Amino acid sequence: MKILDYLNVSNLSNLEADSGFIFQRQVIDEILRQKPTWEVYFIAPKNPLPEEPRLHHIPLEYGQNKYEVRFNFPWFLLKEKLSRFLQDIDLIYVNQSEQTANFRALVSTIQPDREIPIVSYIHYFPIDPPHIHFDNSPNEYNHASNGEIIKPKLRFDGTLNTHGLAKVILSRQIEALQLSKQGLTCSQYGIDLIRNSIQKIMSDFTAPIAAISPPVSLKEAEVGKNIPKSNDNSIVFNHRLYSHYGPKEFFDFLDWYHANRKKDFQVIITDPTHGRSGERNRLDTSVDVTREQILTRKYVTLKHAESREEYYATIGRCKLAVAPFKPSALWSMSVVDCMAAGTPVLAPNYACFPEILGGESRLLVKSREDLADKLDDLFENPANYTEAREYCIMRANQFSAENTARRFVQIFEKVCNPKK
Repeated sequence: MKILDYLNVSNLSNLEADSGFIFQRQVIDEILRQKPTWEVYFIAPKNPLPEEPRLHHIPLEYGQNKYEVRFNFPWFLLKEKLSRFLQDIDLIYVNQSEQTANFRALVSTIQPDREIPIVSYIHYFPIDPPHIHFDNSPNEYNHASNGEIIKPKLRFDGTLNTHGLAKVILSRQIEALQLSKQGLTCSQYGIDLIRNSIQKIMSDFTAPIAAISPPVSLKEAEVGKNIPKSNDNSIVFNHRLYSHYGPKEFFDFLDWYHANRKKDFQVIITDPTHGRSGERNRLDTSVDVTREQILTRKYVTLKHAESREEYYATIGRCKLAVAPFKPSALWSMSVVDCMAAGTPVLAPNYACFPEILGGESRLLVKSREDLADKLDDLFENPANYTEAREYCIMRANQFSAENTARRFVQIFEKVCNPKK
């Protein structure tokens, strides 16, 4: 099988901290290992993968901001590049789902007599769920005075809604699912959020969506798992500092925790958005503002990793981690990274986190007080801490690159051979 794979990029200025790049690097390597006769034609801004004769890099300039990567489509340049080998392609895998319709249209003009199947992956969905933070029992519907149920309006992600663009991004993702033989996203929670949101505006929406979780590199994580833990009570905030990742809410909680519960702890911020371009900062100043505000706290230290090895050493050295306060999280690679590095993670009991940690896990928290109690317990009870650490390592093993790639292989073979 020959696959045309289009990379999604969110942090081109720092690919080592770019979730789309890390995802694809691990999956492509493992797919080619599992399927010795397969080849991948990889559209990416730069060649981010090691030399491999069955991996063909197709260079393409993406742009530097969140709208360019979603709306920029160099039709004539891509037509010239793809026309050289498109007759050999068996499947197109589009990782920036807003571009799926463009690929379908372009490929149809190059080869109008042949429909190449497309698989689209939705990594990021521009809708916020109807609840906020620890409220995991949302009132899904409003009731009119006469008892009639009125479905609520969609809540768009403000970071993608400059001048109303989130609605257009949603419409392009709907197009992607309708034009694809198979839609993919990160979790069952993601499937439910996508389906329920789209059905509020298209009640007959039935496009197929499956869940394949992003992988974790267990080999890379060994560095963190084997490094000695720091002696202080350290908590790692291993997430982007965008406002919708909940840094304000989390550090408001920590201020309360510091004032009312415990003072001898440190917080390490890895800041994966380090090094982002000036163009991206211009469109969203919240990251720099948030970083400046957080670093005024005496218990906070910023630790930027220059390599994947240093990254895993940083998170592995910390005693605990806390998931982002992000009710719209379809997945969190940063959470699974911490788990694989042997750092127990406490997470809100909403979004994708019950799927990552297990729905009955004691590491899920339901309130501010519950989070404080569990932090105290893991800081002060060695037996419970060891149990949580071993449990997180065990859970992370389920999300290995090998398992993720195997699931992709199953989907790709099914799409290309539906009768088989």
